[in-house]
Amino acid sequence: MDVHGAGRGPEAPWKSMSAEELENQYSPSRWVVRLGAEEALRTHSQIGIEATRRARATGRSLLHVPYGDAKGETLDIYLPPEAPEALPIFVFVHGGYWQCGREDAQRNSPQLLTALTQPADPTCQVLVIVGQHDSPEFQRQSREFYQTLRRGGWKASFEELRNVDHFEIIENLTQKDDVLTQIILKTIFREF
Repeated sequence: MDVHGAGRGPEAPWKSMSAEELENQYSPSRWVVRLGAEEALRTHSQIGIEATRRARATGRSLLHVPYGDAKGETLDIYLPPEAPEALPIFVFVHGGYWQCGREDAQRNSPQLLTALTQPADPTCQVLVIVGQHDSPEFQRQSREFYQTLRRGGWKASFEELRNVDHFEIIENLTQKDDVLTQIILKTIFREF
């Protein structure tokens, strides 16, 4: 997908935003149109807890696997109950919310990290997904991330999902017929 409107300017737009505007742009609950902010957060949490419970009950899992040296740098790996030795893998990365300040956000920026690295496997596909009801800054940043990946030699695609917000993108992954679930499955099994 060709992405327009994310040209490289001399400075990232977020750097000139006031603290109030940054909070507004980077608080996904403020952009939810289907529910109030508090209800969206509560619903999202409940769906996540239930999906995690089901995943742990129905398959094998490796929990708190370290990927770095810091205390919170762990991930959980969920496997099908009867997985073959070789199977495709899908890694879901949700960027989170940078609360430590602008320096942390800049140092940990996916754009910076991917610009400094080359893909170890040129067939590794990266999906950059944004919701129609995400903030303008999330949308801009996602497009910029996609373009940074492409310039760096990564095999990446960009999708803006219609009629969903930041939380629904994740929540809908529990539904087999969801558009993103289908994109992920097609991406995983294309090469396998």
